Amino acid sequence: MLTSALHCWMDDYICLITVLLILIYLWLSWYRKPKNFPPGPRGLPILGIVPYLGKHPEKVLSKLADKYNPSVMSFRMGRMDWIILNDIEAINQALVKQGEDFSGRPKSPLFDMLTNGCGLVFVDGERWKEQRKFGIMALRSLGMGKRILDEIINKEFEVLANHFESSGSSIDAMTSLRKAVTNITCEVLMGKRFEYNDPVMEIITEHRFVLLSIMDLLHNILVLFLVMYSPILRFIPPFRWTYQKIVKSMEQVTAVIQEIIESHKRNFDQNNKKDFVDYFIDEMLYKEGNYFTSTNFIMQDEQLCHYTRDLLVAGINTTTRSAGLGDCVFITLPRTPDQNCKGNTASDETPTLHHQDRMPHLRSFIQEVHRCRSIATLNLPHRTTRDVRLNGYDIPKNTPVLTNIWRVHNDPRVWKDPHKFNPGRHLDSNGKFVHSAHIIPFACGYRRCLGERIARAEMFIFFAKIIGRFELNKDDGEPLTLDNDPAGAVNSPKPFRFTVRRR
Repeated sequence: MLTSALHCWMDDYICLITVLLILIYLWLSWYRKPKNFPPGPRGLPILGIVPYLGKHPEKVLSKLADKYNPSVMSFRMGRMDWIILNDIEAINQALVKQGEDFSGRPKSPLFDMLTNGCGLVFVDGERWKEQRKFGIMALRSLGMGKRILDEIINKEFEVLANHFESSGSSIDAMTSLRKAVTNITCEVLMGKRFEYNDPVMEIITEHRFVLLSIMDLLHNILVLFLVMYSPILRFIPPFRWTYQKIVKSMEQVTAVIQEIIESHKRNFDQNNKKDFVDYFIDEMLYKEGNYFTSTNFIMQDEQLCHYTRDLLVAGINTTTRSAGLGDCVFITLPRTPDQNCKGNTASDETPTLHHQDRMPHLRSFIQEVHRCRSIATLNLPHRTTRDVRLNGYDIPKNTPVLTNIWRVHNDPRVWKDPHKFNPGRHLDSNGKFVHSAHIIPFACGYRRCLGERIARAEMFIFFAKIIGRFELNKDDGEPLTLDNDPAGAVNSPKPFRFTVRRR
């Protein structure tokens, strides 16, 4: 009996020692980093630093960079070691000079399920290279940065101006801008625009809102992290309804895009390609021999849908939020006189991109909006495609990489009083506009925004025409603040209204 009790005690002791050894191993493994890895915090086991990031992770990460490394820092999030690039020198070295090595995307089960590996934003490898190369060619062929883009934007502005004048004294700024930008983007991508009260317009703008509301709803980055990397949560409330809403919205907008694609196929004229969809169909005809009977039709068609939707959402989001923030700043802050922003165009002359050199104050204002009110404070994560060396550190293959755009745009080494809105910092002693390589609202390198030219053209022409034609004022009955609406890695002005008066 004593022997039996001793054996039981020994078994319990061995089990306890085994558990303790396992825990010690896991603890040591948690704090062990790859050899010669950038310094940085580890945080809590399993979660890493996620619980500490809060509503403004870019600011928390910036403070940590001051402590660990102001250029390249590491941190643990979940089971993975991440690195974050904190200054323009490190960003250019990684994303431009070593761009291909940093061009991947981290794998996310949620987005893999939603996109089926199609589109542009969340894919990488050879498919991404091929699709990006095509996108650059197609947009260049469509005349981005040329007269055709001026015409599309100016035509839509006239509709927006009429909407302003017919909407009464108070205007919902973000909704109005969003619909105008949606039409410009749809015109470029699909050769089609919609009336502002068209149900299809509502489907498209709501889809953009649903996707971005993931950030707005889940501005707690812990919850966002769990949703992105734990696909099982889509079956568990409250995440289930969010997932279902996203899926429903994707189905609706995909149906709209697919219908437009079918119309393009029926009326396709290889000698008269008018938009992005036409160029995509032409490319598939060239590669497949006979696209319409190809066994790869479903995959190709799905890729076109997701690609178009990616560009649509990205185009609407970036420009709408930038223009909204610009309007908010213009109304709220003391500024240079309107005539300075209006520049030297004749009163009856339609502003185009060719007028930029005549309007340095407007260009400096827009650049300061991009700097001081960064839309993307943390860029979408990249992934290393092989073992790389950066700034003397060794970074293993498949390491996720973030860029802290907010820190770059608020770097006190570059900007005096960085938290002060001051367009004059972008003018030289002769009053000429000075472009800054330290302002990267559209990212840089291999993953630079494809629609940057469109977005910059929209911002310039819209502001030139709005300031030239209307006097904007705060709606006295509506609160107006320059505080951003926190949404994880994306900033947006809080909803606001303004009044317009024809000059």
